[in-house]
Amino acid sequence: MFGIFVRGFALGASLIIAIGPQNAFVIRQGLLKNHIFAVICVCLLCDIVVMGISVYGIGAMLQKNKLIHLVIGVIGILFLLFYAFLSFKNAIAPKTKNLNLHHAQFTLTLKKTILATFALTLLNPNFYLDTFVIIGGVAATLGAVEKSLFLLGLLSVSFLWYFGIGYGVRILLPLFQSRYAFRILDCVTGMIMCFVAYYLFEFVMELNTHF
Repeated sequence: MFGIFVRGFALGASLIIAIGPQNAFVIRQGLLKNHIFAVICVCLLCDIVVMGISVYGIGAMLQKNKLIHLVIGVIGILFLLFYAFLSFKNAIAPKTKNLNLHHAQFTLTLKKTILATFALTLLNPNFYLDTFVIIGGVAATLGAVEKSLFLLGLLSVSFLWYFGIGYGVRILLPLFQSRYAFRILDCVTGMIMCFVAYYLFEFVMELNTHF
């Protein structure tokens, strides 16, 4: 049974350890020390609900529907490219040149922070591809007790990852006193979003051959 937990942990790690819109936001808020605990709690809540739904049934059903895969994939490409555009835009013309990371132009209110976290998590189609298609597909092969252990492994990764990057990233805080540090971060984030969008484009093209 422990092997099922490890399997969930390993799969969760392979999916979550990548810089997407959500992780980039967690890193930024961690550097700014801006409501990071609330951000982490929202991320964990979304994982608990969506992964739970995926593991216990809906994921297996959606995994068989290629049309849903195609629609989610196309929306995901557009979402990633839009986020990349915003990142590059902020890298070229940052909202403020003030290097005080707690300056009002850098920080968000608690309400805006929570809403932004929900948006970057739940409006990202790749989140559903990972949970419903990949995680749901694996969970469909497991029994009831095994599913619980599998889900526990997945959520253990989420807990360690979000708290790890949310608070651990502060080690890099001295580097982000530089005038260009956040511009570089935005630029790197934009490039990663473009790379993931290209990977998703290949996925969509492969799906398209089955229609």
